[in-house]
Order: sequence, then structure tokens, then C-alpha cells
Amino acid sequence: MTTYKGIQGFNIQNLSEDPVPTVAGWSAGGNMGTTRGALGGAGTQTAALGFGGFLSPGYSASTEEYNGSTWTGGGSLGTARREIAGSGTQTAGLAFGGYNGSTVPGATEEYDGSTWTAGGGLGTPRQSLAGCGIQTSGLAFGGYAGVSEVSNTEEYDGSTWTAGGSLGTARYMLAGAGIQTAGLAFGGSAPGATAVTEEYNGSTWTAGGSLNIARRGVAGCGIQTLALAFGGRNPGALNATEDYNGTSWTTNSASLTTARYDFAAAGIQTAALGFGGYTGGPTVTNATEEYNNYGEPNTFENEGQVWYNNTENVWKVQETTAAGAWASTPSISSARWGLGGAGTQTAGLVFGGYDGVNKNATDEYGGSTWTAGGNLATARRALAGAGTQTAGLGFGGYSTGITGATEEYDGSTWTSSPGSLATARNVLAGCGTQTAGLAFGGSPITGATEEYDGSAWTAGGSLSTARLQLSGAGIQTAGLAFGGDIPPNTGATEEYDGTSWTAGGSLNSTTGTARGGCGIQTAALCFGGYSAATSATELYDGTSWTTDSGTMSAARGLMGSFGTQTSAVGAGGNPPGAGTAVSEEWTGAGVLETKTITVS
Repeated sequence: MTTYKGIQGFNIQNLSEDPVPTVAGWSAGGNMGTTRGALGGAGTQTAALGFGGFLSPGYSASTEEYNGSTWTGGGSLGTARREIAGSGTQTAGLAFGGYNGSTVPGATEEYDGSTWTAGGGLGTPRQSLAGCGIQTSGLAFGGYAGVSEVSNTEEYDGSTWTAGGSLGTARYMLAGAGIQTAGLAFGGSAPGATAVTEEYNGSTWTAGGSLNIARRGVAGCGIQTLALAFGGRNPGALNATEDYNGTSWTTNSASLTTARYDFAAAGIQTAALGFGGYTGGPTVTNATEEYNNYGEPNTFENEGQVWYNNTENVWKVQETTAAGAWASTPSISSARWGLGGAGTQTAGLVFGGYDGVNKNATDEYGGSTWTAGGNLATARRALAGAGTQTAGLGFGGYSTGITGATEEYDGSTWTSSPGSLATARNVLAGCGTQTAGLAFGGSPITGATEEYDGSAWTAGGSLSTARLQLSGAGIQTAGLAFGGDIPPNTGATEEYDGTSWTAGGSLNSTTGTARGGCGIQTAALCFGGYSAATSATELYDGTSWTTDSGTMSAARGLMGSFGTQTSAVGAGGNPPGAGTAVSEEWTGAGVLETKTITVS
């Protein structure tokens, strides 16, 4: 008799938890709002902190917080600087050292989850140093002080730095891991790339096992006996990963997707985060990558796997979606059109709209249900949105007239920004984050582009094709504009690089305008449409659009939209005649899903 194992290659299992992704590996996380290199980092994979750094022509004071999927703006450093070190957590972080363009400040700053305040200065001001520990028990070591690399170590007690034991090998551009009494230093320039590893016991450094690849500008995280090293340069950018067990380094089969150096890290050996950095020469990246190594005794995901979850008392199966499809979700709180949207499929929001009068309502989506959020200060329709559920941005639209008003959302309350769009407009498009937003197009018909930095809008490069009722996706330095009305309707697509727009591949259909849009510049989603209402879905790969067989159940445009190319939401909107409260979820093809088996 044929068995299930004979067909699928594995048995039906009785598990206390669902299977996890297979083996160790790096995968894409949410891009940073501010592209930069030589920044500092702290925290964990799901609660990280990135701060400072350099993006020509200036030094950054920007801080961003990561929640496991998305970066949002935090409080700015008091002293903008690059080649800065960090330690601690997202709500109790520590930043120290660095270079501000003219001096090497020894300034230390402490973060409380929203604001940086001054701490005690380093005894030896330096840049390109490493650090580890927590806010009240930190460790700083190595670095470059004026004319050469140094071996100095200092210990922080929450207010003052005091001298510790010196490194055996003076160096800079090194990485660190561990705590104040069990620290780890590895790699760096001595000068020239080095593989040297040293272990600290609270007073003295001793030699540890050398890295397999000598490198400088390396990133790392973890503890003294379970550390991870990744990236760096020697001489070019590296993507190699190594594991430390307290004695020796082992080459890991997983490599960073984006080879880089002078970047930041957070997390532990089995759940790490790498973000920002240089990829070669002056080129910097905002890419974030997540490393996971679940290891045994976990059961790994397999397509076709069937198991009984004895915690939830249900049967489940793992399936890969063969084709993209839309599915209905519960409705939003009221039928309306002209909404803004932001966030992800499991943490999104829609806001504003029109149902005969302009609305200020906000609806938050948690992946299965909608709940009420805080009201906009200015009721309006035909506005644009950007950011996340806990750090959202709403701008432009039509209230008592066309407006440039901007508001920021913190997960519960909208606050009016002092910065309004220079070009007031409605039926515009937007993308990006709360601290790095992008607004483009709109009515009165315009090609104007504006960039938001968390407090003010400044002019960017204009669209080649001025239009209204267009859609957008991406981030401030890699945006995408598509569709709209010139008039007539257009399928034109344009790509933004932070300075100027260039032509991309045109949409296949020009039926309908004010479509839903989301994703990134190289993996975007376009759906629905207004005027000649459509339910069509198209996917963009950075070059061309492809029409997908999956269509929305309710043809409409002017909806609130958010998510990614493979995981999106469209809510509300204007089918012919009136607004709707209908909400739908998109799941793209090739997505591995866990489904509960039911009997009917």
C-alpha cells in the first residue's frame, strides 16, 4: 500500500508548534528610510536601532527603529556623526564616538526609546571603534584616534567611562559582541585587514580563534561564546558569514545577499540583523537583511507537509500558492472612497475618505480584522499615505479646498506636522516612510515631487509626465509612479532615484485610474481602478509589468492600499455609483502558506 511518506518523503507528524523555515539563511527585511553607511546599531532582530552615519554630502543624526519588518523614525542624535559605535537595546541604547566632519567627538548619548540625551564623554575620543554591552554597563574598544589606530578599552557605568585593559592588537573598523565582562573583538584594520579575535573578561583581553577571512568594516553580534561575523571588505566588499563558539570561527554556508562593509548589526547568533553600509566606493545601501538559524530540534517547512498541532488541536498543511488571488476580509468601518493607506498586510491602516462628506476616520488592520484608530486632525479625501501602522504619514487631499496639510500617526494619534506640501494637491501619490516620504503628481495637474524629512517638505525632481489620479510604491530614494490621468489615461511608469525620474515599463492596461499600489521599485503591485472601473492586477519586476490572472471581486479605484507585491490589502474605494466598505487581501503566486484543514 502506498503511504504518505512514500508520496511526499516525510511522515504526518504530531507537533506542539508549526514548522519553521528551513536551515540557516539571510533574507530581505524592510529597507531603511535613510540610505547611509558608517552608522551605529543596537538591539535585537525584531527591535533594532540604527543611528548616525554618512550620506554624501552630510553627516546624519537620524535614528530609525526596526520592528521586525519595517523601519520608522526615532529621535535624532544630538551630534550628527559617522563611524559611530553603539550598544544596548531599542529602548535603552547607547551611542558613542565617531567623526562629525571636523573633529572626533568623544560624545556619548543615551536613548530611551524616543529621545537621545547626553551621557559621559569617552576618555579617548575616537572613530571606527567597536562596542558591546548595555546602556548602564557598556564597553568601547579599539578605533582610530587622530593619527593612528588605538587599543584603548573603556567601561561605561551609565554615567562615566573608565579605562579598562588594552587590546593586544590596536585596530579600527572592527566588530564587537558580548557584554562588559565577557566581550569579543574581531576583525578590523591593524592597519590592513586582520582576522584577530580577542576575548575580554572584565579586565584583560586574551587571544581567541582567528576569523577564517581577515576583514575590516565587518559587522557582528551575539555573545562571547556564540557570536556571528558577516560582511566587511578585503579588499572588496564581502558577503561571507562566520560563527564563533567561544574557541574558533566556522564558515557559515549562508551569505549576505548584498555584500557590504561599514554597516550596522543587531541581534544574536541565531537571529541577526544587518543594515545600511557601503557596497563599493561611494555607493551606499539602505537594504536590511535578517539572518535566522532555527536549528534542531525544530521541524522545517516542506511543501505538502501535513501535521497535527497539539497545542491548537487542529490539523494543518503547508501549501505553495499556484497563482495570485484576492480574498475577502471583514469590511472597514464605513463605506467611503478617496482613502490614504500605509503599512503591511498584517499591520496596516487606511484613513480619511468621502461618503458625501469628508471623513477623518482611521481603520487599522491586524491581518484578519479592522479596528478603529485615531481620527485625522483634518477630515479629507483623495489624500496620499506612506509609512507604517505605528509611524504613518498622511498628506495632501481635499478638505474645504485642496490642501497640502501633513499629519503623522504614532499608532493611536494623528499630529499635524509643521511642514505642509509646497504644492497643495489632491489625487496625488506617495511612498516612503514617516521620516523619508515622497509625494508626486496630483491635481491641479502637476509633475511636482516633494521629499519629506520628518518635519519639512523640499522639492525633488519633477515627473516627466505630469498627471493626477496616479499610483505609487517604493521609498524616497527608489520610488515608482505609474498610471493616472494626463488626460487621457496613461500607463506610463517612472522610477525615482532620489534626484530624478526616468522611464520604466508601461502598464499593460490604461483602463481606470487612481489604482491601488504598493511594494517596492523592483517588485510593485497595481490593482483596481476608477473611472472605467477595473478589477485587474499587474506586477512590476523593475523593468516591465505583467498582468496577473487574479482579479479583485469588486472593481473599484480610489481605495486605501498597502503591503507588498505578494501580500497586499485594498480597502474601500469607489465602484460606479458610490463608495464601498469592501476590503480584500492579495496573496501572490509562489507563497508558502500554512493552512488549517477543515471538514465540511
